[in-house]
Amino acid sequence: MILRGSTGRLRAGWRLGLFVVAFLTLLLVLNQLAEWLGAPWLTGAWPERWVFLVPLVAASIASWFMMEGVEGKPLAALGLPVDRLVPSSFGSGALLGISLMGLAVLVMVVSGALAWAREPATAGHAVGTLLELSAFLAVAALAEELLLRGYPLQVIAEALGGPAAVLLTAVVFAGLHALNPHVSPLALVNIALAGVLLGAALWRTMSLWFVTGIHFGWNWAMGVAADLPVSGVDDAVPGFSLDTPGIEAVLSGSSSLTGGSFGPEASWVATGVTLAGIVWVTTRKRPGLALRVLALRPPAMRRPTARRARDAS
Repeated sequence: MILRGSTGRLRAGWRLGLFVVAFLTLLLVLNQLAEWLGAPWLTGAWPERWVFLVPLVAASIASWFMMEGVEGKPLAALGLPVDRLVPSSFGSGALLGISLMGLAVLVMVVSGALAWAREPATAGHAVGTLLELSAFLAVAALAEELLLRGYPLQVIAEALGGPAAVLLTAVVFAGLHALNPHVSPLALVNIALAGVLLGAALWRTMSLWFVTGIHFGWNWAMGVAADLPVSGVDDAVPGFSLDTPGIEAVLSGSSSLTGGSFGPEASWVATGVTLAGIVWVTTRKRPGLALRVLALRPPAMRRPTARRARDAS
């Protein structure tokens, strides 16, 4: 049948399409609601540092609708159980992301391509800005992970297996950044590799909290700790800047080393660091799979047993 498979369930492609339609519809509805409140999101009237809040809400509702209404599973089955382990899962992911990007920043500093100049800033202003920037990056990371490595990755993995799901979502991840200011072919390759890293981490741990932590920590190390551009976002959002108070990054090396206006993700340093991260995630002993997530039997676990065995090997 065109719509349903041999088990009578809606085919994966149709479910994936339904998720995309639900997400886009919710974006438009939420923007209309914001217009009624006098602050339309799509026309840029929202505070710049909260532009990812609407996509996060839309992705959350669309994911909940697909899981509860179509899959008959709780949202937690996507790797988002709400329990006492959330802080440690997110925190360990953030530590990994910070470590990887911190290594890239260290290479730039040692090579003489990056230094910092001091800027005047009051303690109160600095703390408030750092908290605001950190919240922005956390919301953005969770929105993007829900949109790509939440329900979509699970459904693709159910149909084609984990490796294919990781690769396909990584390509889409890079495509979503293709129109960012100052993007380059190397930047897109590196973002695709980062997508592989994030997808592999999800497939190895079944924890979207852990993966969101990696995404957040990676961007936080760039934009907040090092005061460097993050995927060209400073110029992508009018009036917005990931400007860390008290310091100013000074770049003096080749753009192939520093990434230039796009940020370190457009550099060969990021290529090496990301590849190292992929090797580490995929070759180390399988880190404590979230058994509480597997117990909920997420969509990806509906694959034939033989295919699951191949992916686990």
